[in-house]
Amino acid sequence: MKSNTVQILTTVLSNVAVFGGLIFLILELRQNSEIALSQVRLARDNAILEEFSNIYGDNDVLSLHLKLRKGDFESITELEKERLFWFERVRYQRFEDVFFQYGRGMIDQIAFDESMSFAANRVSLWEWLEIPMGDKEMNDFVSNLRESSTFLRETWSDKFEDWIEKEI
Repeated sequence: MKSNTVQILTTVLSNVAVFGGLIFLILELRQNSEIALSQVRLARDNAILEEFSNIYGDNDVLSLHLKLRKGDFESITELEKERLFWFERVRYQRFEDVFFQYGRGMIDQIAFDESMSFAANRVSLWEWLEIPMGDKEMNDFVSNLRESSTFLRETWSDKFEDWIEKEI
């Protein structure tokens, strides 16, 4: 073989090896991305389980949420309203985090849609409780979601909004 042919073969083989390495790197990055998304989803699920454990483990909090679900808003005491304020403030911050993570591709569509729908049903409650809602981008998204024809309002949320209108 001529040295020119050897050089061409060496160059071709080197290019194929580099191309193969790039393909391997892309596959590795995808796998790492999927692992990271899975870890974020697991952390989110654990936070939800902890939140629900707090609700169902504390009779005061459970009875307060039961009042909301039943539409018994008039019987909420000042102490219960304060308890609800702190509970919902943390919940709002959790939704801010979901919105942030989704915007950076760190959380999947299903988890995002579920969380934003849950948040959209709570806007009037958050306003009544005077929760500081500092994430303008998320607030705008949730507001647009509430006005969309595909948004499904929860029964308690409709009752709460009707009650608020009567109170004003």
